[in-house]
Amino acid sequence: MAETVRLVESQGPLDDAQVLRALVATGADGGQSGWLMSRAWQLGRRLGLDQQLQRWQSMAGAALLALVGLVLLGALGAAGSVVHSGRTVNAVAALFSLLGLHAVTLALWLVGLVAPWPSSGGALGRLWLELVARLSNGRKANAANLLQASVNLLRRERLAPWLFGCVSHTVWALSFVVMLAALGFAFSFQAYRLTWETTILSPDFFVTFVRATGWLPGALGFPVPDTATLLAPGAASADQRAWAWWLIGCVAIYGLLPRALLAVFCAAWWRRRAAALRLDTADPYYRGLLARRDALQPAAVVDAEQPWQAARPGHAPVPGKGAAVVGFELPPELAVLSVAGDVWSRRISGTSAERSEVLEALRAFAPARLLLVCHAASSPDRGTARFVREAAEHASAASLLLAGAAVSPQDAARWTDWLGAARLEGIALLTDEADGRAWLEGATHG
Repeated sequence: MAETVRLVESQGPLDDAQVLRALVATGADGGQSGWLMSRAWQLGRRLGLDQQLQRWQSMAGAALLALVGLVLLGALGAAGSVVHSGRTVNAVAALFSLLGLHAVTLALWLVGLVAPWPSSGGALGRLWLELVARLSNGRKANAANLLQASVNLLRRERLAPWLFGCVSHTVWALSFVVMLAALGFAFSFQAYRLTWETTILSPDFFVTFVRATGWLPGALGFPVPDTATLLAPGAASADQRAWAWWLIGCVAIYGLLPRALLAVFCAAWWRRRAAALRLDTADPYYRGLLARRDALQPAAVVDAEQPWQAARPGHAPVPGKGAAVVGFELPPELAVLSVAGDVWSRRISGTSAERSEVLEALRAFAPARLLLVCHAASSPDRGTARFVREAAEHASAASLLLAGAAVSPQDAARWTDWLGAARLEGIALLTDEADGRAWLEGATHG
């Protein structure tokens, strides 16, 4: 379904806005592949592809039976050409006529596994798929896209040899069952003379050929003509029963047995490969769809601020001495608070390098009191909160002084609310420079 929708959209994108919104709203799970297949299924239902797939499933068995019927007629015809050509049958020629086409098609299938070409995978299997499509009204545009997408998927994922091979080997195995039944019935109730004839070949060739082909059937219990019968197959004393069993054994061992085993093997391998089939989410088409999905996702906070605590376990500041003043993002016309005595003072504009340098210095200094000076008229943001929190962790106590020509009550209230919202209630807010100096002097004279 997903590959068919992809093929349809290669001719022009479908209107999927409503489908995407519904999938995002319902939170469709299953990962990227699950979301892509849910979208394809919704669009496929709108195109009627689900009904087409149901018709395919209902017609698959009927198409297989029709194909089996045609092949069985061919098998009966092949067996009939052997037993109805007269009471004298050229055994070697009969063997080639019964196994010749089978051997050629089997060899082509085996070669296709090693060096695949576009049409490899089993002629009967491809014929079966075409028959299913035609019986399912494959002349419609969507049905044609479904057939083409199926063939493309089978070829790309190297599934065609196993699916088509399973169908082909199964049909061939059934044909050999019918062929053996016809031969057994004819040899049981009719008297035939099986022999070999030649114009240019020596008798030794046929003797070697019959012994070589009869070795495996003989090992499995089938009678094989003896030496006298091989040298004089037309003699009245020749064992015609052994010739008949040699022909039946060769058809069973070299025809029915490999086809039956390969049908079982292909079916098992097909189930394994099909169960592991996944969409290629790295494909540009699917990457584009996933990008559209991500664009419709609601915004979410991925780096939430963590509440600050003045004495978190394992992070409590080491009791220090002295005082420090840091002017943070102050306008050029405002000077950092001047304090009498030995006070460590810095002024930063807020760049990442300056913040890292000051935080490293505070960590090494570990002041008893740290006064952070900020512009009262400015609006604090997440960057301000992060710096205040990290700087305060390196001091025993920290306060924030609002600087400006005149700090209004509105500015003070706004900063107070901000400290509460940022979970920085442990930091005192000062609005007067004299209060700031007095608070720092407690460290310089303590």
